[in-house]
Amino acid sequence: MTRSSPYSRMNILDRYMVKEFLAYFIAVIVGFVVLMTGNTAYIMSDLITGKKIPLAIISQILLLRAPAMIVLGLPVATIFGVFLCMGRLGKDSELIAMRTGGISFQRIILPVLGMAAVVSVGSFVLNEVVVPQANHISQNYIRQFWLTEVMEQAEANVFFKIPGDKVIYSSSFDQRSQGLGNVMVFELRQDSGYPNMTLSTTGTMDDRYLLLTEGTSFEFDGSGMVERNSNFDLYRTDISREIRQMFGNQKTPQEQNASALKNFIEDYEKNQIPVSSIKTDYYFKFSIPVANFAFAMVGLLFVVSTPRKENFSGILIGLVLIMVYWVLMTISRSMGQKGMIDPMLAAWSQNIIFFIIGAPLLMMSRR
Repeated sequence: MTRSSPYSRMNILDRYMVKEFLAYFIAVIVGFVVLMTGNTAYIMSDLITGKKIPLAIISQILLLRAPAMIVLGLPVATIFGVFLCMGRLGKDSELIAMRTGGISFQRIILPVLGMAAVVSVGSFVLNEVVVPQANHISQNYIRQFWLTEVMEQAEANVFFKIPGDKVIYSSSFDQRSQGLGNVMVFELRQDSGYPNMTLSTTGTMDDRYLLLTEGTSFEFDGSGMVERNSNFDLYRTDISREIRQMFGNQKTPQEQNASALKNFIEDYEKNQIPVSSIKTDYYFKFSIPVANFAFAMVGLLFVVSTPRKENFSGILIGLVLIMVYWVLMTISRSMGQKGMIDPMLAAWSQNIIFFIIGAPLLMMSRR
């Protein structure tokens, strides 16, 4: 009869612990994404009904938001995976059996910490490679439908602004045909001089073009005198072109990866422009993935102190820890963006607190 080597027993232990952890981890992350998708759809309900966005576009927006939801849900799935996995092993006395077999607690939890480290790396890669581009595309869909509101602002005897630094006035407006009467179009100038002006008796406007017929265009010099004028039979300007150009250039920190944000920060600092808000978002791109490992460490600490508790106790403790973390993160992020504390400290403070609490106590544990 052959006896298994300690090395093979350790491999069996690693596979067993990883399998137990992943079962709960995957279930929680799927549930989190489904819950966040429903919440996002609810938040967008006004946009859906007001703008009559097609179901296919809504589905694409929600699908594109999924990577960001996964990144936010990974720490939640990690801590619940730890509590549910270790809680089940403790309840069924498997932890005691392992300890009786001569396996230290530190060795038992090593596969779980290893998985937490893998999740942290995966979270960073996802947040750098996939999330920015997906966020940018989904946000552009939303911007496009919000900007259609510009086309709905046309009224008789009212000035209204459209993309491309243009202001329109008309004495009459037909909602059904989108027809304009006695139209004046002012094109604002970047040098803050007198705007160019176009006059026409009739015109129409839709989601893409502004069309004017039989009118005159005027250009003014610095003193307000007419520099040149020209008559036209048809004047057409592509309003959507300015919108598309704005889509291509406009990006929030959530729509950029760390490298792009770093370049942005360096350019601003060269011109001595305050960038505390952007710096805070930059450092959070590194601290949020590490939160997975911090959550696993603190979660294991509570498992050590209550090895025989039921699963619902672990869920309750997990919810409290998540709430504490996100409250700390919200406060520190706000303070970092306002320049009240260093942006790096704002991004890493909650992780530092969790590591200070968890790491020493776990290393000293013998239970």
